[in-house]
Amino acid sequence: MAGGKVSPRQKMINMMYLVLTALLALNVSKEILKAFHLMEVSFNKANENVDKKNSNILAALQQQAENRKEEVAPYYNRALEVKKVSGDFVKYIEDLKKTLIDRTEGRKEAKPGEIKGETELTEADNIELHAHYLFKNPTDEKAKELTNMVNSTREKFFKLMVDGGGVKIDTKDRGKIESLTNLRTNFDKTNYPGWAEMYFEHSPLAGVITMLTKIQNDCRNTEADIIEVLAKNIDKTKVSFDRLEAKVIANSTAVMVGSEYKAEVLLVASNSKSENPVVVDGRVLPMEDGKGVYAVRPSNQGSFTWKGVIQVKGPEGIQPYPFEAEYQAFQGAATISADAMNVLYIGLDNPISIAVAGYTPKDIIPSMSGGSLTPKTGGWYAKVTAPGKALIQASVKMKDGSVRKMGEQTYRIKQVPKPESMFGALESGSYPAAALLGQSTITAQLPNFVFEGVKFSVISYAWAYAPRRGNSEFGMGSGASISPQLKGAITKAKKGDKILVDDIQANGPGGIKKRLSPIVITIQ
Repeated sequence: MAGGKVSPRQKMINMMYLVLTALLALNVSKEILKAFHLMEVSFNKANENVDKKNSNILAALQQQAENRKEEVAPYYNRALEVKKVSGDFVKYIEDLKKTLIDRTEGRKEAKPGEIKGETELTEADNIELHAHYLFKNPTDEKAKELTNMVNSTREKFFKLMVDGGGVKIDTKDRGKIESLTNLRTNFDKTNYPGWAEMYFEHSPLAGVITMLTKIQNDCRNTEADIIEVLAKNIDKTKVSFDRLEAKVIANSTAVMVGSEYKAEVLLVASNSKSENPVVVDGRVLPMEDGKGVYAVRPSNQGSFTWKGVIQVKGPEGIQPYPFEAEYQAFQGAATISADAMNVLYIGLDNPISIAVAGYTPKDIIPSMSGGSLTPKTGGWYAKVTAPGKALIQASVKMKDGSVRKMGEQTYRIKQVPKPESMFGALESGSYPAAALLGQSTITAQLPNFVFEGVKFSVISYAWAYAPRRGNSEFGMGSGASISPQLKGAITKAKKGDKILVDDIQANGPGGIKKRLSPIVITIQ
């Protein structure tokens, strides 16, 4: 940019531009520095929480070690070693952070509401002093020392997870921690010569301090994971329980009046974190709060038995604990009826549904007075022959072989209503002669009757043709068809003449016979 034939003034301008560009490249926004500070504060609080958690677990282990010295003491002592390794590493990082901060101008003074020691760094954007201390000090080689400290701490942790000295740790637990811990220095070396260079050499001081605090957090979390595994493996070969519950086990929650309700009340110990598989019919049940959950939607009524095993991991391998249970499936429904409509009709197959909650249809014994019951698919037919009342009762067969009455219903017995007589599709009224000639039969209809499909057939009738002038004509019809004689009378009928169909006899279901009302039609 400064080459070529340019004036001294232009050369100076170009040089100033280069310097400004370099300064802009080195400048880190206040927002980013503020974000680093907030992350540092968050990591510090997380470290405090994890440290409290670890202390609580150690205190519990210590108490157990006093009561179960032979079993727990080796695990407690190993946990203390883990805590010492973690404490030494956290102190080393804390001393390094203090050195880097002291080499600058420290932290800003705390404002109202701020905690001393958690304020922002005075030189948060400094990228020189810590880089010189870590990477350009040939006598100390601090960056290399930091890298080695991370790696050696990690290895110390892993060595404390091997079996021995009365401590036995599940290989799955060990492998899980080794794979999940973030206390590591391996990374993609495509663009950086080393782990320390990648995270610390070209970062502002705020980012370096935050990263070091994060490393402390990784160490504390690894410490917590190992201590939890140690506590968990104390009784790994035993069936452990972390919950006591009062349980009521009843033979049934639905009890009939007069029947006995019987239940067992006991204290049950369970493990809310149990991973022991519960297997039913070759299928492993889903677990909720340490309990296998069996769910089924029966499609039929009846008694059903289901059984399976709980596979418990014990000191001698998997031990099966079989179980068996039974449940009743019945058609759940609400019984809602209109008392005034409890009617049975003479001559009809009156459909009746009879159900008793908790019992299958095969266990129900129905009976009827004032009529008879015959079975049908999914229920019964009630048949009655005379007006009055009928009583239907439902009883069930108990397990001991006895029969118990469960309920009853009283019904009124009525005749089927008299059908309405019609001239084909025409009611009594005024019609053109052509409309009457378009009909072929005398019919009997039951509009809006509660039973569908109840039909009556006309078997005979009498008819009369009454003209306004002249002599009347009379005749009889056999069956429902309109007789030729009646059609002939209609053909010659004039306006104002009348056609009368009377003495209409009809047969219905079950031998029912009805005399229908007459049909009176005036010719238009």
